[in-house]
Amino acid sequence: MSINNFSQMQNTKYPNPGTAPQTILKNESGVMDAYGTVVPVSGTAGFVTGCTFKNSNGGTSTSLYVNEGSVTSCNFVVVDDVPSAFGTAAGRGPSPLIWDDCPVLEYTLNPQLGSHVFDDLHSGITVAANVAVGAAAATGTVGQFAAFTLIGTAISTKATDTGGVVDLTVTTDEDADCRIAFPQNIEVAGMFKFAAGKKLWMETRIKVDNVTDAKINLFAGFMEEARMATGELIAVAGGATADVDYVGFRIDEADGDAFQTHYNTVSGGHTVLSATAGVITINNFHKLGIYSDGTTVTFYIDGVALADTVNISAANFPDGEEMGFYFGQVAASATTIVSSIDWMRIAQEY
Repeated sequence: MSINNFSQMQNTKYPNPGTAPQTILKNESGVMDAYGTVVPVSGTAGFVTGCTFKNSNGGTSTSLYVNEGSVTSCNFVVVDDVPSAFGTAAGRGPSPLIWDDCPVLEYTLNPQLGSHVFDDLHSGITVAANVAVGAAAATGTVGQFAAFTLIGTAISTKATDTGGVVDLTVTTDEDADCRIAFPQNIEVAGMFKFAAGKKLWMETRIKVDNVTDAKINLFAGFMEEARMATGELIAVAGGATADVDYVGFRIDEADGDAFQTHYNTVSGGHTVLSATAGVITINNFHKLGIYSDGTTVTFYIDGVALADTVNISAANFPDGEEMGFYFGQVAASATTIVSSIDWMRIAQEY
């Protein structure tokens, strides 16, 4: 193409947009590129597969579509952006502010770059009362997780939620203790760690049915391996978190309607980053997230970043320690309490 022809093409004027699609480019098979104020109706003929349609209605709706149908029956699909692909902060899916820069596809295709795990708990987890972690795994009902229960507790799949929800129930036994953890071999080794210069993402969606003080102790987040027995996550006497490596969210029995953010390194000291990180709404799901950019760790509740952050090199922060994901509760009184988990998602850069 000559310079003059290219210049002429750049300055070509097309008719004003209308409801009928205007053609920009076409070949013998059909239209290759078009524009207008109304997206072509599905089933319309004349647009080749891969044809682009630019919505030129002044920005009142999505602007770009691609025909994923055929030349005899079009099907224009919106070209979505990453935040929309991840849903919204208030939605039930992963939160954009945490995940919009996570290279999930790259980690999936090339595990040398990093890892990504997501479990929507569609397969469920079912463990009867008083079952140790080894016996629970042997039942084949724990999916990708490890699990254990004490007397007066149970882990079950919520039959009324087709989206996949698992309930952890403590009944009328004070100090009743149950939890799940990922990966299933968490008694042997952890899988995730905070490392300098390496990114890490985590988010989970949970709810509780009791926010009264002196009723429940709960933890959701990262903790070192081999913490799948009574008292190894949360001490039964007083509800203190065990002196091990961990980073995560707590509900403390002294303040049942508040999420707290905690971290600790074994024998190094326990830090409550925020004792009032977020208010819990009874029987409503909340999304709890953690993101490390390789230097700073930020906590999120319902897709919104919290003000209090921590540097991974800070004293008492367990940087470089391999950990797993834990979700568990300990009863602080003889009250039946159900805590539920909808999904968990974790990715890390290698």
